[in-house]
Amino acid sequence: MTRYDTIRLAGYVPDPDAEWTVPYYTLALPRPQRKLLLDLYRLGLKRPDDCLAVPVGRLNSLLQALAPEVVSVAKWLDVSNDEPWLYARGPVPADVFATLVHAWVNDLRPEPEHRQAVREALDALGPGELRWERCEVPMLARTPTTAGTAQPDERLYQMLPDALAGLALGLDPFSYPGGSLGFRGVARRPSDRGAELLSWPPDRYEDRDGRTWWFSALLTLTLQTVPFSPEFRVHLRSGVRRWATRTGPKGLYLPPRRAASVYLLANAPWIDDSPESRGSTRFSVGRLRYDRTLRARRWEAGGPGGILSRLRLRQPFPQPDSLIGDPAHWLAGAGGVTAAVVHSTPMGSHGVKAGLMPGDRVPLTEWFEQALPGGLRRAPDPVRANRWSTVRKPAGERTGDVPAPDTRETAELRKDMAALLAGEPFRAEFLWLSTPVRDAGVQALATLFGLSGEPVRKPAGEASNPDGETLSWQTPELTVELRLARIGGLADSFALSPAEQGRTSALHAAIADRRAQVVQRLPATPAEGRASFALLEIHPKDAYIPRSADPKFALRLGFRDAGRVTQFVTNPRRVPGKPADADKARAKKLEACWTEGFRQLGHRAVPTHGLGPKIPADTQYAALWLVKRRRDGPTRRADLVPVAVRVRPGDAAPERITGWDVRTGEWVPYPALLMRLAASAELPTADDLDEEPPSAGTGGPAGAEDGDAPDQDEEWNEPTERHRRIVADAVQEVLFGLRDRPTLLLVHAQNARQLWPWLQDGHIEPDRLRIHGRPAQRLTIQGPGLRLVRVRESTDTETPQWWGHGPQTSDDGEEEEEERFGIATGLWRPPGHDPRNRVFGSTGEKAGPGTNVSVMASRWAFRSYTRKGKTGSTIDTDRPAWNPGLLEIVVAGCQADDDPELWATLTHRLRQSPGRSPLLALPLPLHLVRKATEYVLPTTRDDPMESQEDDAAVQLCFDLGVIAP
Repeated sequence: MTRYDTIRLAGYVPDPDAEWTVPYYTLALPRPQRKLLLDLYRLGLKRPDDCLAVPVGRLNSLLQALAPEVVSVAKWLDVSNDEPWLYARGPVPADVFATLVHAWVNDLRPEPEHRQAVREALDALGPGELRWERCEVPMLARTPTTAGTAQPDERLYQMLPDALAGLALGLDPFSYPGGSLGFRGVARRPSDRGAELLSWPPDRYEDRDGRTWWFSALLTLTLQTVPFSPEFRVHLRSGVRRWATRTGPKGLYLPPRRAASVYLLANAPWIDDSPESRGSTRFSVGRLRYDRTLRARRWEAGGPGGILSRLRLRQPFPQPDSLIGDPAHWLAGAGGVTAAVVHSTPMGSHGVKAGLMPGDRVPLTEWFEQALPGGLRRAPDPVRANRWSTVRKPAGERTGDVPAPDTRETAELRKDMAALLAGEPFRAEFLWLSTPVRDAGVQALATLFGLSGEPVRKPAGEASNPDGETLSWQTPELTVELRLARIGGLADSFALSPAEQGRTSALHAAIADRRAQVVQRLPATPAEGRASFALLEIHPKDAYIPRSADPKFALRLGFRDAGRVTQFVTNPRRVPGKPADADKARAKKLEACWTEGFRQLGHRAVPTHGLGPKIPADTQYAALWLVKRRRDGPTRRADLVPVAVRVRPGDAAPERITGWDVRTGEWVPYPALLMRLAASAELPTADDLDEEPPSAGTGGPAGAEDGDAPDQDEEWNEPTERHRRIVADAVQEVLFGLRDRPTLLLVHAQNARQLWPWLQDGHIEPDRLRIHGRPAQRLTIQGPGLRLVRVRESTDTETPQWWGHGPQTSDDGEEEEEERFGIATGLWRPPGHDPRNRVFGSTGEKAGPGTNVSVMASRWAFRSYTRKGKTGSTIDTDRPAWNPGLLEIVVAGCQADDDPELWATLTHRLRQSPGRSPLLALPLPLHLVRKATEYVLPTTRDDPMESQEDDAAVQLCFDLGVIAP
């Protein structure tokens, strides 16, 4: 097996004393004029004094669509300062900018009763008199925090990636065997942060059925910080942008409540300024949305759509029906406008699969690096963190396939399950829809438990399920009883009429009715007070139209009412490959579902760290997760639920894995935690207003898409401070409950830092801890044996893309001469020998759909291969690419004589699941606590092996009129 001792990051850091300035044009809005706009916006608000800033989200979207050369750095127009508000590569013509501002100010208060106030504000503002000024922006400016973390100038989060993208656009096209790619810039919003480069014209791919698909290379640049590092880092992400072209008789399907992004390129300015003016070389971006009120598609009201009616465009936007009816026609340009609709999974299948393997990523990255300015260089290659790798893991910790029947592993599983159930039989129910899934489920359970021979079969004896039966197996360690029955109407969609689909009361009534049906259908649980497990086969998620008709949330609550924890499985409509491949995939899927069931009952093998006595023998692991429920789910109610899980490897079940009950402040067995969390997801007893819930993406300064007022969204203004206090109290209680033993506490950066601000890069300090609203303290005050580790995933490119780099080492230990790249598993640290380094990277092997894909796979170029003694060439455009992300491990707090690398190694090894492959995405305690949130959030993504295939069933239903356009 190939081993790499270094990895390479698609990340770039400044030299310590480097300087680099780039000219931009800025526009400042004096404080009196900001106050003027704020007073206008406050008109009609319920709590006008609570609104302290003017939302500019709609203006930013308008600029993104009609003036793509503008780089806006403001999400809110703060009246407390008059710093530059907008930045642009060149000054926007005065008449064009005045037109845009005029339309935006009218949109701030579009109500008829405020027309006079709008006119007065525009007269006082004088949009045509605002002037752009040239300035030099220092691109590498940063200041250190007290902990030594570099903090860039806030405006650089957009400006620096934009400037680097401009340099890359000056390079020659990217060349590959057989062709080349030229790139264009893309207008971005402040909420997008960063810069985007898109290859154009798009590449085409013709599949085996003769259908043509279109796609482009996508490069995204973002500015990131690293805890305790004096230098920030620019991350480059390479990927694929697929264009939607598959249509039916009713055109392209637009998912409800989701906007489809449309990239637009015009050969003349959108707004007339002079006859000889040319269009921007950058893509504009607009958004299409289906309007249920108008029963038609329109340009999004929160973006340029609601304002377009006030503008006279030199180049009109494509008519939505024309664009959706024939999107491929607009890819080549029509009437002076090129338009490309971004493909998303709900639109159906696409012949080009997502992602890039290193075979494409590495050459693209190296091409971009030619544009790096002086003073900015590639981040040093991390090396293996091997100070503790000489301590061997115990036998049995190797990853591999599911064990065969009657092995030591299956006997241990039966023994552990018997201990967990206090000697009671393992009783489970499987409510199925299709015979293949039923048979695969029975066989999967027998395989996992090592059950040999035919089971004893008994009729279930239920009038509602005459074909039901109970299967039982007897082993020396455990009795297994499996009740089989058809799920029938329990898996059907809610019967909601079109008029009821948006009504909260109707949805709540449907959920309550389905819960009652579940309780009536199920027999009483034999084990008093102990949860049992039910596996439910339901229809694929695209069969539930609209989304609110999905009964999964109701089934989870109903089975909880009946004393069951639940796991769901679907039978995919189509599995590529031979029938044998489908059977194999189904078997693995059912094995994963049963394993998830065991986890919900409290059984999960805990990795033995094998790090010796340096880790105290009684060390416990804990993880905290903040569940933030949105208002647009089945509960129609926002909520915050702190959840914690504690793992004590040496304790017997059920004390080995427990959860913290936020209401009682006690640690309870894991299945009891799930049942109590389900109670927190109960629907309100008083009916809500019968209104359409807010769409996903609304919010305030923390990331509003549409620029709603700060006081209009209860999740982001005053309640945010209230939520932070709730989290602070929860953290303190959890820490107090962990003081009795040495503890490794794990927290997730992207999940917790908004409501626990101390976890942010700019605030975190080594070996200290600050709970919101209280002074920072030494970590030891919270517990004499406490260690704190923060992990961060690759979401939003917060950790860089990577690949194994450098000379390969073969199995016999001899170094090969040729430098290559690939995938490497391990724990990584910066080069050098700093024993106090706190930041590490954890990577795993290929997994999921990309397991068997070559690291040299390419979307564009043919590659040679040798298979079974035969050579040939192939292209991998239609094969999925999947690269493991880099998990950042920050040892934020440890004891005075600790080695931080030891605790990073322990955190990395907690990703290893005994007897299974690949590594978990998160260390086991965080994995367990994140999975527990399924009982708070009415999610539709809790099937661990749910197919990610985006089949064309949605488009077919749309064309047949089963779902609304």
